[in-house]
Amino acid sequence: MATKGEMVRALAEYFDLNPNKVDAMTRAMARAGLRSPGGRGRAAAHMTGEDIFHLTLALVMNVETKDAAESVKELSQLRLVRGNLFLDGHIQWEANCDAGGERTLLDALNRLPVAGLELYRTFGAFCGHWLEAGFNGPEDGFGSAQVSVEVSSTGPQAVFSHRSDEGDLMLWFGEAATDLETTEWERRTILSHKLFRRLSLLTRSNGS
Repeated sequence: MATKGEMVRALAEYFDLNPNKVDAMTRAMARAGLRSPGGRGRAAAHMTGEDIFHLTLALVMNVETKDAAESVKELSQLRLVRGNLFLDGHIQWEANCDAGGERTLLDALNRLPVAGLELYRTFGAFCGHWLEAGFNGPEDGFGSAQVSVEVSSTGPQAVFSHRSDEGDLMLWFGEAATDLETTEWERRTILSHKLFRRLSLLTRSNGS
C-alpha cells in the first residue's frame, strides 16, 4: 500500500491540486483520527483503503481544510440501512434494517457472491475495504464490476452502486430514502468507477 507521502502525491495529481494543500488536508484527517499515523523514511506507515477514501472525500467535497474533518467524519460514520440485488429484472435479495433489524441486513449482505469482500457497517469502512478487496476477483462476474458512490447533502445519505454480470447491487448508508424530506435543492457528490479503480491501485502498490 502507498505511504502517506505517496498517497498525497497521487491524489494531488489525480485532482490537479497543489501537493501542499493535499498534505494539509491529510494532516487535518490525522488530527481527527481519520487517517493512520504517517511516519517518515523506513518507518513510514502504509495507508489503508479507509485512509485513502477519507482524504478523497475531503478533496472532492471541496470544503475548507478547517471544516474537512468534521464533514468527512459525519459521512464516514453513516450506518448501513438497506440493500438490494437485482439480476435480469428480478430481486435476488433485499434487506431493510427497519423491517428486520440490523442483524438481518448484515446476514443477508454477508451472503452476497463477492469473493473476499467482508461487510462493514459504516460508509467509510465499507468503501475503504472495497478499495482494498473489491477489485481482487476474476475479470468476469463481480471482478468486472462498475462501481460508483453518490453522496447527498440531504440526510446526509450515501449510495454505493455495484453493477456487474452477477447483478446490480445497491447499498444505502444514512437515513433511508423514504424517511428523507424532499428538498428543492441539494448538493450531490459522485465518485465514479474510474476514480475508484485508480484509488484501489494505491492500496496494492507503492503509490504508482
